[in-house]
Amino acid sequence: MIKKIVLPWTFCCTLLFTFPHLLSAETVEYDLTIAREKVNFTGEVRPAITINGGIPGPVIEFTEGDDAVLRVRNELDVPTSIHWHGLLVPPGMDGVPFVSFPPIEPGTTFTYRFPIRQSGTYWYHSHSGLQEQKGLYGAIVIHPRKALHRVDRDVPVVLSDWSDESTHEIARTLRRGSEYYSIKKGSAISLLEGAKYGLLGDYFQRELVRMPEMDISDVYYDRF
Repeated sequence: MIKKIVLPWTFCCTLLFTFPHLLSAETVEYDLTIAREKVNFTGEVRPAITINGGIPGPVIEFTEGDDAVLRVRNELDVPTSIHWHGLLVPPGMDGVPFVSFPPIEPGTTFTYRFPIRQSGTYWYHSHSGLQEQKGLYGAIVIHPRKALHRVDRDVPVVLSDWSDESTHEIARTLRRGSEYYSIKKGSAISLLEGAKYGLLGDYFQRELVRMPEMDISDVYYDRF
């Protein structure tokens, strides 16, 4: 009789110590709708991909130990996905199409479920085609279980850029390896400029490299 009582009790204690979030876990739910919309960041109307009607998408907030439930609705005419960048999630919830889960097909909803096992600031974005570059991204804020500092207000800041040019055309230009964007930004160094400033050696050395010298910032953006 003692064994019958002790063993289940030992199992319960082990379970709670192994998964402490079960003691105080709160389920936090979000509904995210991915759709095509027109935007105007530069004075010109351009197509974009939004989450709940905005770029970036809404800030998703949790507290360490929460259980996350995120329902993602695809209103596009092509498959989509959301990857939770930097989060420790089960493989099937990672959001990488054909690697960890099937893509979210047009007109369907996929529900992500996973425990929040960390704290900090992260971001989410599409892992389908060039959708992230057209606006499918947003911030994640995970508050620690015990606050490290007392503050009056938290303000998430998302740094991003925008180009009116088609994302597919940008990709084609980059694959050609031309200096089109460097010239457009005025950052390309010509042979005459190299001679003028006594930098011919540097100029020819860079010419031997199979990538533009400004590759660290290789796209011309219309807005930041």
